[in-house]
Amino acid sequence: MRVRAAFPKLLVALTSASLLLAGCSTAPSDTENAASDGCITDFDPSVDYFPDKSEIVDAENFSITYEKSYQVLTVTEPFTGAQPESYVLVKCGAPAPELSGELTTAQQIPVPITNLYSGSTTHLPLVTALDELDVLTGVSNGSYVSDTTVIERIESGDIAEYAAGGTIDTETVVLAAPDVVMTGGTDDPAYTQLREAGIGVVANAEWLETSPLGRAEWIKVVAALTGKEARAAEVYDGIRDRYLDVAAKAAGVETVPVLLGGMSQGTWYMSSGGSYMGRLFSDAGARWPWQDVTTTGSLPLDFEAVVTQAADAPTWLVVNSWASIDDALADDERYGSLAAVDTGRVWNANKALGPNGGNDYYERGVLRPDLILADLVAILHPDLLPDHEFTFYRQLPA
Repeated sequence: MRVRAAFPKLLVALTSASLLLAGCSTAPSDTENAASDGCITDFDPSVDYFPDKSEIVDAENFSITYEKSYQVLTVTEPFTGAQPESYVLVKCGAPAPELSGELTTAQQIPVPITNLYSGSTTHLPLVTALDELDVLTGVSNGSYVSDTTVIERIESGDIAEYAAGGTIDTETVVLAAPDVVMTGGTDDPAYTQLREAGIGVVANAEWLETSPLGRAEWIKVVAALTGKEARAAEVYDGIRDRYLDVAAKAAGVETVPVLLGGMSQGTWYMSSGGSYMGRLFSDAGARWPWQDVTTTGSLPLDFEAVVTQAADAPTWLVVNSWASIDDALADDERYGSLAAVDTGRVWNANKALGPNGGNDYYERGVLRPDLILADLVAILHPDLLPDHEFTFYRQLPA
């Protein structure tokens, strides 16, 4: 089995060409000079060890370039306002590459990895869709997980929790020595310590993508780490085709007025037209007063501003914990003035809840915008998808 550095001195000592060679199986090589675990057993510098290469189509916040024995994964904005960060993913068994420029300080990570610590539930569908669940050995907080197979592994101890209280337990992670800790797209002082201990820290900042398909395409980042590029292309192409097919159905119909979002701690957060959710609503054939705003984030508004411009919308789309319209009125009695409350057309994206209350909309929905879009089209234009079975949205009872 592969060995990896757990502490700085050991890491430095192993950064020679023998680092990656020493970490591979010594099983006889096949026609591609690779063992069954994906490691090279008889390195040949003329061989291209990445015959399956990912082509990035919709995502804008990461890129992948290839050399014969390594690939360079670059995340343009690892977290809000951050500078680009690159990772050199070296085929295990190949000598450490000679790098220049900014890559000389980049982390070098042997791939395919055998264990992964995940900092966000949005990573979990990327792993399971690639049939790589065995690689997942840690999650930051199991209470938010909705996938029952992952929950079972947490309960059995096969998957550890390393930030259950919201703070990364650095000592626990270092002792576990995962190949990679994948971040949730935010910064944390613990990441510096983990890098110094020889643990790969790779940013997953899919939430900074402004398009639904761009977010889903981050499955190719996990594929780069696990060697499942061909499978990732198959999964993503299917999602993309289905998304575009549903969007095409809604493209020629008359748009429907909607009310979006709701109050949180005194502020109504409204999707702008340039946001991730705004793209979904627009593609579903919706219209709302802030659709022409091109900023990418949610717009903080007061109740009066929303009511003045959108109270008459016949359909209200929300994502929260409400189980009924009465729950909405209990939160804020002013909701009673909204037309959608009067007509009963309030739809909440909390149909798919896990056994511990985690919302699969936030988990699987990132990978499956095609399913979200189909739900939205069925709500707004039911004649276009007459036999639709809802995945994430449900109409709230009174």
